Amino acid sequence: AVVSTQSTGTFTKTVIGLIDEDTGVILNTLYQLVKEHTGHSDKTKKVVKYLISFLIKVGVFVKNNAFNDAELVIFSDLKTKYKTTALTFISFYEVKYTYDRELLTDSFAAVFELLKLLIRRHISPKSLERLEVVQEVLKDGTLMDDLFSYDDETGISRHLSIICFRLKNLIDQEKI
Repeated sequence: AVVSTQSTGTFTKTVIGLIDEDTGVILNTLYQLVKEHTGHSDKTKKVVKYLISFLIKVGVFVKNNAFNDAELVIFSDLKTKYKTTALTFISFYEVKYTYDRELLTDSFAAVFELLKLLIRRHISPKSLERLEVVQEVLKDGTLMDDLFSYDDETGISRHLSIICFRLKNLIDQEKI
């Protein structure tokens, strides 16, 4: 798994304190999901590594009070949109055949746009490019279509229950 493969050196020491178990399982499952969907292990590692990096950066920015008043409003909007997107994702899993590709990909796109607005002042242009790479993979409609193939429990859709279970835990613990 990608989080465990990052466990050598100082990177893990930083990650361990900033990413909880549920998030780690989601990231590992996401790695498997994207790897199976794309067939590209190296690209998948980069995407998840970039995602972990952004999670850590936002956590550090929040912890260090790096956001100004306008950014705090954006952060609040981001948290709300992220939670709504997570709940929508879970709902599509729990209520079979309700999956709406356009709604979900639009929700992911909105989350990423808010994230970009929030952190653009704090990161380099290269990091913004990396965020685009993550966004492109995670809002891929064909990935979502495969994930929500309700009748195919042997394909990548088998990862859906793990992701939803862990998302629900994060919501219940008010971490989202």
